[in-house]
Amino acid sequence: MTSLRKKKVVSAVDWDAPTPYDPVWLASVQMYPPAAAINETRFWSWGWVYDSDVEFRLFTRRNPFKYQVLKTNDSAALRNSNFDFSKKVKVLAHGWLNHGDGPMPESIKEAYLNVSDLNILVVDWGTAANVNYVLASYNVASVGRLLTEFLNFLISEGVSMDDVHLIGHSLGAHVVGIAGAYIKQGPIDTITGLDPALPLFTIGNKDARLDKHDARHVEVIHTCGGYLGFNSPLGHIDFYPNGGTRQPGCGFDYRGLCAHNRAHMFFAESIISNVAFTAVRCESYDELYYTGSCKGTGEKLIMGGFDIHYGKDGIYYLKTNAEKPYALGDPDDGDPT
Repeated sequence: MTSLRKKKVVSAVDWDAPTPYDPVWLASVQMYPPAAAINETRFWSWGWVYDSDVEFRLFTRRNPFKYQVLKTNDSAALRNSNFDFSKKVKVLAHGWLNHGDGPMPESIKEAYLNVSDLNILVVDWGTAANVNYVLASYNVASVGRLLTEFLNFLISEGVSMDDVHLIGHSLGAHVVGIAGAYIKQGPIDTITGLDPALPLFTIGNKDARLDKHDARHVEVIHTCGGYLGFNSPLGHIDFYPNGGTRQPGCGFDYRGLCAHNRAHMFFAESIISNVAFTAVRCESYDELYYTGSCKGTGEKLIMGGFDIHYGKDGIYYLKTNAEKPYALGDPDDGDPT
């Protein structure tokens, strides 16, 4: 029985020295008020996003490379597109300084279509994301509102939210969180947050960020925690590759972008990899945070992948390679104990 097995200590990654993430940039950003929730009054007239600033791009196996544009309340465009109402829906939202054909949506879209016939919807909010970080973070609530309206339109056309999985990276994680929270006929089945953005977002104001109540099931992958991404658990399941704050192979990652982007790179690889990102469950988040290591509880879970991990709530730790392929498989090399 699992309870009688000897617990193994999964050691942390050995680091030569901590990465000195840029404290000046972070301090300069935090001089501004935190990002507001969707239902809060906005006093900055320049912190608004228009419908034309957000585009919903459909990819399927019938059109894996050339997208079709869908619009809220445009039933004809939806019905004349390759959207298949019998298939699952994956919605991808990129982060700051990115766009709809950037590395995050492209790699995950390609991975999913390689293994299954799905409706892939890419939320291109590049116009609102390619501005300074402060303004981009203030735009999140409006982009989330527009995504909510689009998802409500899909519901009215017959799409079940039981078939919808929202996936967001960085600021995009908060976009999908807000969208999930305000769906009329929810909850959304699943949300995956890939290193949800930290600067100008707080634990206290959960209405402005991704929260585990935004969907029936929420999973989070932390890779640059405490700087560009949240370190604190935000989901039902929180994965901490290599401890969740820095990533091997990133070297002198002064701006944290390498570690931050590892989240979507790990996730894309996990969908198609024959080697699993096998994680072990920690006793608690405090154990991982204060010791940098994790005592196995006898439970293991694969990070990412095609399947959703319902009912496996907890904090999970794993190691990865420093370069592609990142997955290391089972840390016990096949030993079930």
